[in-house]
Amino acid sequence: MSDIMIPTIEELTRKRMEALTVSEKAIIEHPAEYREIKKIIQYIISKTVDIEEYYSTAKKLTGLLGKMIESGNQSIFFYYYTNIDPRQKGQARYFRANCIDLDQQLQCVDHMRHIKRHIRVIH
Repeated sequence: MSDIMIPTIEELTRKRMEALTVSEKAIIEHPAEYREIKKIIQYIISKTVDIEEYYSTAKKLTGLLGKMIESGNQSIFFYYYTNIDPRQKGQARYFRANCIDLDQQLQCVDHMRHIKRHIRVIH
């Protein structure tokens, strides 16, 4: 039998809230970088990114994510930083999927921020 401890729902929920809180702190500290990340993510999701563009686009995105993780490695940005960066775990075939997933996570953070602070988005 394995000695691996399976986390409880409460532990997972607590860790998720901690990650969202650290992520929110990063957004507050680096709002321009956050806006640029969202802009790049939307481009990647909605357009065709040529393989020749992949490395430079991934490198630019991970540079911004690297700025965001200065607030703490417990944020959601750290996971994507390592999984998108082509010099680490990032691979071209998973690039769009990682960006779609990151977009969904950013929507969760934004939703939490809207509820918590009654923030309104003006387009």
